[in-house]
Amino acid sequence: MTVPSAAGPVEAGEASGRGLSVGLLTPGWPIGSYANGIITYVDLLARHLKAMGHRPTIVASSTSGDPGPDVYSIPREREAQLRNPLRKVAFGVGWRLAPERTLERGFRRALSGVLRRASRERELDLFEMEESFGWADWLSDELSIPICIRLHGPWFLNGRALGVKEDEKFWRRVELEGRAIRKAAAITAPSLDTLEQTRAFYKAPLPNAEVIPSAAPVTTARWRLEDADPKQVLFIGRFDRHKGGDVIIDAFARVLAKMPEARLRFIGPDKGLLDDSGRTRHIEEYVRERLPGALESGRVEWLGFRPFDALPAYRQQALVTVVSSRYETMGLVVLEPMAMGCPVVGARVGGIAEIIEDGVSGLLHRPEDPDDLGEKILTILHDPAAAAAMGRQAAVSVRQRFAPERVAAQTVDFYKRTLGAR
Repeated sequence: MTVPSAAGPVEAGEASGRGLSVGLLTPGWPIGSYANGIITYVDLLARHLKAMGHRPTIVASSTSGDPGPDVYSIPREREAQLRNPLRKVAFGVGWRLAPERTLERGFRRALSGVLRRASRERELDLFEMEESFGWADWLSDELSIPICIRLHGPWFLNGRALGVKEDEKFWRRVELEGRAIRKAAAITAPSLDTLEQTRAFYKAPLPNAEVIPSAAPVTTARWRLEDADPKQVLFIGRFDRHKGGDVIIDAFARVLAKMPEARLRFIGPDKGLLDDSGRTRHIEEYVRERLPGALESGRVEWLGFRPFDALPAYRQQALVTVVSSRYETMGLVVLEPMAMGCPVVGARVGGIAEIIEDGVSGLLHRPEDPDDLGEKILTILHDPAAAAAMGRQAAVSVRQRFAPERVAAQTVDFYKRTLGAR
């Protein structure tokens, strides 16, 4: 069930003729300085809301350089609050006695303060934020505007995908997120799988929830078979358990056994991967263990973090892009290469399976199965023409289903119905 349509005029920005004023929480800003799918989502949505005559306001947990005039920085708010001598002394005492709790309280105070200021100065009609840590629960008591939760990565899904220990701290976060989700004025999910798993896990019907996919970035870059290296495999993502950094490396070992001339380019930061024993592994150590000599010979190339704007060129150079995540609520990392027409192999999990039509717009592999992933990669490498055909269909599918203007219009319609239902 979706939020019911408004019976009368919306008592918000639309009624005053100024468009909606919407706040959007992001973990970092601007997009070029961070590798994060939420930031990509917020950037695309904000730009297209503005193009439609609405007023997006960015609230950022971290900022780099000059974030821009429409951006409210939580760290800067925290710095301003700590200029108060009494708060500075209290922070020092708290840091010595309970550092983690002191940081949490400081962040909470800064987020609350910056949101009250943004709401007042920008006349916000609605605020959209992720479900993380259940922040929306207490924020909804402090703000007079509705909060829309975007299910970017509930911890009962993403925490498990990361392999974190399911201890008291894990379950406390899961509980806090559930409380915020049940209380939210409105909820959007980037995939049906994420929404249905959330409903089932929390045993909550969530009648105020709707599936709104993430938009695919607009790009002029196009993948062309004649420009691609016929033996190159590309992976873009963190080296951690969630993104399946181990799965692609293990799968590539299978590829090399049958095609020794193949090469893997791995782009993304090394966040450390928790293995089944609870040990944290790092990428160079892991590659040397699984593929001795591959780093030295160039069969595996790890480039670390690369700016967002640099990624299309790397995608154009590879014959196939791989997404081997253990879970993705949507998978912008899938939409980005598909929008360019790149051949893609993705894990059959979460939103990825709702984006790729297996054998038509890409290939799906069994999750956490290096053998199956290796075979799917070899399928692409052995038949570049068929791969190119899937890439062309991928680009068509993305334009039809995930165009930013379409997603923004669907989001605005949902916002208006949410405001009209109050």
